[in-house]
Amino acid sequence: MNRKPLVAVLSAFLLLLMGVYLWGVPTYGEPAPGVLHGTTLDARGLAVPQVQVTIHSIDENADQVVVSDRQGSFVVGNLKPGHYQLVAAKQGGASSQVTYLAVAAGDDLRFDMRLSETAAGAAASASSAPAAPAAADPEAPSPLEKELAEMKARIAELEAALKPAAAPAAAPAPAPESPAAYSSSSSSSIAMSAQGQAPATAASPSATPAPAAAAPPDFPTQTQTKADPFSFADWTWMNNTSRNEDTPLATKYFTPEIRVDANYINSNNQPVDHTMGGSTEMFRNGEVQLEQMSVGGDLRVGNVRARLLTMQGLFSTTTPRNDGSAGVGQWDLNDAYRYFSEAWGGYHFNVDHGLNIDAGIFVSYIGLFSYYNFDNWAYQPSYVSSNTPWFFNGLRIQWFPSEKLKIEPWFINGWQSYARYNGHPGLGGQINWRPKAWVSITTNNYGMGTDELGNPGRSRIHTDNSIEVKYWEHKENLGLDRMAFTFTADAGCEYGGTKSIPGSQTNCFNNKHGQFKQSMVGYMAYNRFWFHKDLFGVTVGGGVLDNPGRYLTLLPPINGATAVAGSPYFPEAPGLKYKAWDSTVTFDYMPSQWITFRAETGYRYADVPYFSGRHGITPPGGDVAPLSYNGTVGSSASYICTNGATSVVSSFANYSGYGLPVDNVGNAVTKTCTSIGMTLWQPDLRKSQWAETLSIMVKF
Repeated sequence: MNRKPLVAVLSAFLLLLMGVYLWGVPTYGEPAPGVLHGTTLDARGLAVPQVQVTIHSIDENADQVVVSDRQGSFVVGNLKPGHYQLVAAKQGGASSQVTYLAVAAGDDLRFDMRLSETAAGAAASASSAPAAPAAADPEAPSPLEKELAEMKARIAELEAALKPAAAPAAAPAPAPESPAAYSSSSSSSIAMSAQGQAPATAASPSATPAPAAAAPPDFPTQTQTKADPFSFADWTWMNNTSRNEDTPLATKYFTPEIRVDANYINSNNQPVDHTMGGSTEMFRNGEVQLEQMSVGGDLRVGNVRARLLTMQGLFSTTTPRNDGSAGVGQWDLNDAYRYFSEAWGGYHFNVDHGLNIDAGIFVSYIGLFSYYNFDNWAYQPSYVSSNTPWFFNGLRIQWFPSEKLKIEPWFINGWQSYARYNGHPGLGGQINWRPKAWVSITTNNYGMGTDELGNPGRSRIHTDNSIEVKYWEHKENLGLDRMAFTFTADAGCEYGGTKSIPGSQTNCFNNKHGQFKQSMVGYMAYNRFWFHKDLFGVTVGGGVLDNPGRYLTLLPPINGATAVAGSPYFPEAPGLKYKAWDSTVTFDYMPSQWITFRAETGYRYADVPYFSGRHGITPPGGDVAPLSYNGTVGSSASYICTNGATSVVSSFANYSGYGLPVDNVGNAVTKTCTSIGMTLWQPDLRKSQWAETLSIMVKF
């Protein structure tokens, strides 16, 4: 392959990045300003548009005023480090309580303002804070002390107005609904509640309390007394996390979710059957295809929670074909589950900063990248992500001992398994620690599961570890405004086996005593650049994989091969080597938080023939169970003759000197296509693939 064009393209790209970086770097010497994001909400938690938000600098006695948009979103930028008071008011209507904020250099804060129809008055006048005295008076109270004194007087007036009430006090208004009951993998920005904020339904001191009227029946809302987990920062910069900041379709109890992902992929190998393999994102060449269409959402009623997300498009058939557990038992589990990517229910307990117990199908965290391409920095992730599970079926417990730490044990059927392969279920879990707003550290570990179809004595262990770091951010820049990187390292193996099955014994380290090394070591790294206030994004990255035994290597879909049937053209037997590496460059155009236009180019390489070549991987007659010359039915596990018939296969020990294909224990495989005047059909597999991807992804 001629690498000169690649070198020229990458060199030009790096020079462009250096130029944009130098153009976008701000002047150092003064503290970086902070940014405040938020949403204006009514007492029920619904977004309110066209609300005036005033942020008053206590240190400089100056105001900034913004108005929330049609979705209730607002942004206050260029905040110097210092102390501020914040208030929101709707013209001729509701206002919020006064909130005090401390802004540090470079802070990216999120704070939602909740309005109350009866809280107007003193709070709404916070935007006109008293000016500093003309002459310094050491005994004069500071503006903050004056404001606190006014609030104390206000509280005293409210208490005095409530004392004459003879009727029983009305039940307190329910606390604002907490978003602490998390969905499976997304950690989007979460609204923070001000500590010590007065209830939004306080009565006016001039009003005479009336007997409490019977309230209409209502479901309870979930409460959380401590800070919601991970709510102290905005995490939409992270790989594997949706960048949506608003939920325009949300109601009190249900937050809908709609995803659409369509692509056009061009492989430079140009397979004649338009079929690509070795990927969990790239399936058809030279066609516009619907990768994903999902509809569902999150339901919260009191502390009861549930999530449903359907799965249509190519994902609905390409994902289940990698699960061999559907070959265990009856009831056609592939069809029972294939149209759901997430479907679970559970309960939230107000323990520490949250305790959730959920059961059903939920997405896997192993491999860092999200199942959903909209949430990721790149369209085609490296092998460490592609060759690890996209979903789990079982039970999970999410415990948040603090707002910065999640501990999540799993009891699951197996490694991306609808069913349990053999005698042991899979056990595992995740620990996610986010000590600062710019770093997330995750470790996932899996073990015990006996995940080999037809080999009940073999077990699997796996460890997956990632770090994500946002190491530079200046959102006011029109050039380069943010940079972040991720690094992921994985290791695992299969060990044990069934003594009665020759060649089935494996271990984690070497080939010896009739056992074969069956292991996996891999890593991947990506760096992300954002430009022009996050309107554009560029990601550069890739990774490597070493997987002797191929137990995690995705099976190419030769003749429609699945994890259940396997393929003799790409055996996955102990001892067979597989090493690969890849790299990608991704460009994103993001005119809205709900859509991404993505262009990506990537090169992938393996040390054995693996990727679809010019003549494709579909046998004569198409991907159907072919008839052999003697009338028996073959399958994707059969060799195919050039006329589409199935070849009869036999093996002879130590008979490898005739140039015939040899299995992992040295047995020559003979094929009898010649007995019917045909030759053996071979798929066109290549060691490399260069592909370009164009995609449009939408997520509400």
